[in-house]
Amino acid sequence: MPKHYEVLERSFINGRLYEVGDTVTLEIDSPGGNLKLAEGKAAAQDKPAKQSGKAAAQDKDGNLPDA
Repeated sequence: MPKHYEVLERSFINGRLYEVGDTVTLEIDSPGGNLKLAEGKAAAQDKPAKQSGKAAAQDKDGNLPDA
């Protein structure tokens, strides 16, 4: 069953970089020292997911000035 964790230090998880304070949903048995089980309403309300990989690169390309 997936659980919500708060990121305590910058972490690379499942191919994505998470910053301090981000919330991540994972199906793991025992989190490392960089994660804390989110409690209460914070667990139910994830922060909007940041795009990663190709989607993020495409958005950045769209914000560049014309040459």
